[in-house]
Amino acid sequence: MDERKKFGKLQLFEPVGTVRHYPKKSTVLFQGEVPSQVMILRSGLIKVYGITSDGDQRTVTILGAGDVFPMSWVFGKSPICIYYFEAITDCVVLGVSQSQYETMVEEHAELKDQIFKNYLSHYVAATMHVYALEHSYAQDKIIYILQYLVTRFGEKQPDGRCKIGLRLSHQDIAEMIGITRETAAVELHKLKSKGLIDYHRFTYCVDMPKLFRSDRGDEFEGMELAQ
Repeated sequence: MDERKKFGKLQLFEPVGTVRHYPKKSTVLFQGEVPSQVMILRSGLIKVYGITSDGDQRTVTILGAGDVFPMSWVFGKSPICIYYFEAITDCVVLGVSQSQYETMVEEHAELKDQIFKNYLSHYVAATMHVYALEHSYAQDKIIYILQYLVTRFGEKQPDGRCKIGLRLSHQDIAEMIGITRETAAVELHKLKSKGLIDYHRFTYCVDMPKLFRSDRGDEFEGMELAQ
């Protein structure tokens, strides 16, 4: 979907917000940082991740246009950022003071409704991500994280398959589910050989009916794509 449509009613914040530009691979927020503003992603993609005690990076989620962050701070659940936020692509972010954000949300029912639906979408996606992580076998993890990615970023194609609207390396996928890059590469190749997925130059297409009906991948059949 067009990023302007995903931003939607959040444009109401533009007269009171500050626009910031973040180039690809730059850090938007650091773990432990005290945010100065509520941040609203107007365009681009942001990776949210943490660092394990072994020094490995683990992706928590990916933010797209229309997402408000950092969620834990915005909701008053943490006084600091609990993760790192890094621009996957060039990003445009709108910053709004917390008091102005709260006032605007209370004054505009349609704004509150959009933000609520967006957070609900993230909650559903988060449960799918956790479900992928709890599986023991690498291929199971791969199947479920692909379903998560299709639900969050899937773009239906004329042939019935779904293109994941992100450029993802094997390393990116590995970091989402706690396996090595080499293992991710092997398991993705197996799924490609079975005709369940196809990929070329970091772009993935998923045959949803086949993947959802594979021997361990039907729990999320019927999930709607991101709107």
